[in-house]
Amino acid sequence: MQKMAKAYLGGADPRAPLASPLHADLRGLPPLLVQVGGDEVLLADARELAARAKGMGVDLTLEVRDTMVHVWHWFLPMLDEAQAALDRIGAFVRERAR
Repeated sequence: MQKMAKAYLGGADPRAPLASPLHADLRGLPPLLVQVGGDEVLLADARELAARAKGMGVDLTLEVRDTMVHVWHWFLPMLDEAQAALDRIGAFVRERAR
């Protein structure tokens, strides 16, 4: 995990807002949908992001899909859960685009 984080950061400060939204000022963001797997390595970070964003007045919807892993959406069409997640994203956008 540390090797991947180092490659992602490319020498940047891991607490920089552009490196991690957990360290950003989230006020003024549009409505957000955060989908995270229950077996996701970043589950705690997703929950923290949701709490911070809501605390800053962001309309945020957090959906935790039990037993799913990181970016389960990529497993379309092998997983019904991937299709359901993508359908939910579409519905979320349509609901807020009115």
